[in-house]
Amino acid sequence: MRRPRLAYPFTVLPQDDTVRLVAGEDFRYTLTGPALQTWLPGLLARCSGKETLESLLAQFDQQRRAEAQQLIERLYGERVLVDGPASAAHVVRQYGRQVIGQGALYERLCRELMPDEGQPSVNVLCQDRLDYAAALTAGRKSRQALEPFLWVSYGALQRAYVSPLFLANAGPCIGCLLRTFQRLSPAPDVYDALLHHDSDGRTFAAAEFPQEGLDILDALTCWKLTQAEVKEPPAALFRLHVLERATMEVTTHRVFVDPECSECRGGRP
Repeated sequence: MRRPRLAYPFTVLPQDDTVRLVAGEDFRYTLTGPALQTWLPGLLARCSGKETLESLLAQFDQQRRAEAQQLIERLYGERVLVDGPASAAHVVRQYGRQVIGQGALYERLCRELMPDEGQPSVNVLCQDRLDYAAALTAGRKSRQALEPFLWVSYGALQRAYVSPLFLANAGPCIGCLLRTFQRLSPAPDVYDALLHHDSDGRTFAAAEFPQEGLDILDALTCWKLTQAEVKEPPAALFRLHVLERATMEVTTHRVFVDPECSECRGGRP
């Protein structure tokens, strides 16, 4: 689901049948069309990354909507427009918490977080094994239910992950993240083998993780759940946290939408 925003701080210069976009000295675009200056500047002013493309186009009649759609696709192709970050689609509300999965961290979070069936929930999947198919399934169910999703795993053994808060209608998904892991891996074919490993009931070996590491993962997970209910959450809520087992060092990394992701179709168009 696209939420377009301008890639640069463009100054919009309308003239008869013409709209120019200028950002500094290096980015200049000229668009022309009958009466273009009467509607395009207003449309661009609303391209902040918060509104969906559908809501932006809803203000126009059918003929103008088709014209605007074509122009927006052109601006995406020129990288004048890009998709807004997941944080722009963040909605302030109180969430329930649903914890699923297995392992020591799962058991801890089940004791700490009370589930609430009466409101939208953040679904937290805890994994102590490399069952990526289960992670994709949990992420898919959350998107279908229009609920946020959080993935916490120490199945990698030497490091552990606390995912970004994956939103159902914006930003990357768990599939985008796993495809990134696969592209960076020296043995990418292993990911395909792991995805199909449980297709006939085969099991995964569970990893163990130090108690000190579990304490950190617990704190990060609970912190992200708290920040999900804040009006203006920190950017770290939508970043991947990586905990190194050997040093207990935590780093954060931005996760991008994968344009070829089979799960969210590269941004849910």
